[in-house]
Amino acid sequence: MLRRAHLLACLCFVILAASAACAQSPVLDGVLDAAFYGPALAVQDTPTAFGDATNGNIRFAIGGSELDAAYARVSDGTLFLFFAGNLETGGQGVQFPAGNMNRLDVFIDSIAGGQSSLRGDNADVDGGGLNRMGHLNPANDGLKFDVGVSHDFFLTFHNYTIVQDFGPGYGYREIWRGQLQYGTLPSGGGGIALDLGTAADSFPGSYPDSFTLNYGVRLGFRNSNTGGVTGTGAASPSAADAPNVTTGLELAIPVALVDGANGELDSEIKITAFVNSSDHGFLSNQALGPMGQTPGGYANLGEPRTNDFAQPYLSGAQYFSATNSYSSSRQMFALVVQPDGTVSNRWIAEPGLPYVLQRTTNLVTGPWTNISGVVTATAPTLSIVDTNTDLFLRYYRAAQLQY
Repeated sequence: MLRRAHLLACLCFVILAASAACAQSPVLDGVLDAAFYGPALAVQDTPTAFGDATNGNIRFAIGGSELDAAYARVSDGTLFLFFAGNLETGGQGVQFPAGNMNRLDVFIDSIAGGQSSLRGDNADVDGGGLNRMGHLNPANDGLKFDVGVSHDFFLTFHNYTIVQDFGPGYGYREIWRGQLQYGTLPSGGGGIALDLGTAADSFPGSYPDSFTLNYGVRLGFRNSNTGGVTGTGAASPSAADAPNVTTGLELAIPVALVDGANGELDSEIKITAFVNSSDHGFLSNQALGPMGQTPGGYANLGEPRTNDFAQPYLSGAQYFSATNSYSSSRQMFALVVQPDGTVSNRWIAEPGLPYVLQRTTNLVTGPWTNISGVVTATAPTLSIVDTNTDLFLRYYRAAQLQY
């Protein structure tokens, strides 16, 4: 529990194995920043059997969900994820029809351990939705992942509307909400669940580009895609346009939510993503990596507890990988606040490499200020003292200036 709580502490620290000059972030607005993300790590090859939304509203996708492509990058202490496509919105029947309120389920394998077959005794995420996919006892296997994949963390997102009275000239209108939840997947079950927050439009027709949720998570969402894969019921079902979709769900996840107890983070972060039903009990055929379904065989996967992504009838790998250059994601040792207000920072370092200690008072927006000169590590740990005593709320990070 302690390693999750540090996100709420007054003093927080992140190690970055990248040049401070190269640290960068995309504009987090649900629109693909190709220069930041680079090529797609997975592209859909199967038309959607969950319906094809073509209404084009920035928030409200009517009649279907599709997962066209996936992008990921670790930068500046953050795991950035971009899922191109649509996710059907649960309307209330005022301006928008009742929808299926599908879930986008995302599993992340980023540290040792985890679950290769999903357990049924994990923490309660999304009203039991996570455990709905898991096994209840050894004779009742849950959702199985590809060979070599044991997921450690779980994210689930869905979007819906509520009805509010906006007064004269507007009356009762539907207003959009998007909810993101999180759980850990320890090898022995249990773990913790966190409500990462709800993105909320405040007025009809007002669509903020991005939202800051709990625990430093940020979200951007545009549900307006009208291209991409077609539905399986189309005259000529096709996935040819999937690589061209540039709108969808964009997430910025602090690496402290996906690292290990000592800040470790795998060099290859494996991610499985798919569209699921509202109760997490019926899998679509929209998964990434794609399943390679062929014409005449387009079909949803159905019951998750009996699904095995490692089976040979599912072509290729049902996960994609993001390269992570960071050997460590955050502070290994507790900060020491001296009686005079100075703060001693100590972290795992690689001998022979240069570092600089930086500080900010705003973990989300910065700016980050160098508070030391360049120091080359001569031992497996490095210590620098911040002599400034004027500020109490401080966040620290150590930038490794070269590999």
